[in-house]
Amino acid sequence: MPGTSTASGEQGERRAIRRALAHWRALGRLAPAGVASPWARTEPVATDWRRWLDTALMALGTALLCAGVIVFFAFNWQDLHKFSKFGLLAGALTLLAGFAWLRPAGDTAGRAALGGAQVLAGVLLAVIGQTYQTGADAWQLFALWALLAVPWALAARAAPHWWLVIVVGNVALLRYFSIRFGMEGVFVLLFDARYMRTASLVLLGAVVLQLALWELLCARAPALGFRGQTGGRMLAALACVHAGSLGLASLLGSHFDGAAFALALVVLAALIWWFRQRAFDIVVLSLACLTGIVLAVAAIAKVLFEGKDDFGAFLLLGLLTIGLAAGAAAWLMRAWRSQLERA
Repeated sequence: MPGTSTASGEQGERRAIRRALAHWRALGRLAPAGVASPWARTEPVATDWRRWLDTALMALGTALLCAGVIVFFAFNWQDLHKFSKFGLLAGALTLLAGFAWLRPAGDTAGRAALGGAQVLAGVLLAVIGQTYQTGADAWQLFALWALLAVPWALAARAAPHWWLVIVVGNVALLRYFSIRFGMEGVFVLLFDARYMRTASLVLLGAVVLQLALWELLCARAPALGFRGQTGGRMLAALACVHAGSLGLASLLGSHFDGAAFALALVVLAALIWWFRQRAFDIVVLSLACLTGIVLAVAAIAKVLFEGKDDFGAFLLLGLLTIGLAAGAAAWLMRAWRSQLERA
């Protein structure tokens, strides 16, 4: 079975050809008849659909298998001896690891087995914690799970396995800071006005470091699975969320924090510069522009409505929002076309 990296490369090449054809057609460089023939050669063929179906069914089967293991333990928890629980999970992990070891390098089924092992490693940690009542908090479970997921990701050498590490690691960070600040849960941490600014600042710093590390590894170690745009998009989206939260917290607090607001804008500007000049990604640019518009509108609204209630300010705010959105859309279109011309 072909490796997923080869399939991804072919899909990326076809996508680039389609974008170039659409761009040239929009500029009038190609007639409709001149687009039809090369466009048809970029359409998926039967082999591509079979490859996609294999990957989709493999991912679905792995997810259902992991869900079945979790439901099995939840339903039979009281009836199973603790050593039976550990033995079943250890046996499942061994079978998955052995199956992946027997498969060729880069095989989809082998990578799916390693993904299942990543999930079951977290289940094993949860079973240990529940069996022995270690008293460990949830953030410790997720942190250890993220650490245990790293060797499986290194063995798989595929980007989706690193996505799981990113998700689990950031959940651990959220839970850790909610405990550190004495919050009852993650949502209270993110939306409580007393800690929103501090939490957003710390989480923003952590995500920016992760994003810098991801981009560095994508440049230096793509063979280990650090490739593609999804991982960077996940971290950049988190950075936009935390930057937006930091900016809003600095505006909506009892006292305006200019330094925090400026820091949020600097992070957004850095994201826009990096994903425009170094690693072009229209999705991240759109998210950063959206976050910037939200902060700009919120700042102007604070000035307009502070100490007064003027209905005309709503009209002005609406027009400003439309203008900023239109300007951002025009800039994004120019950036997109410029990138196509470079390609």
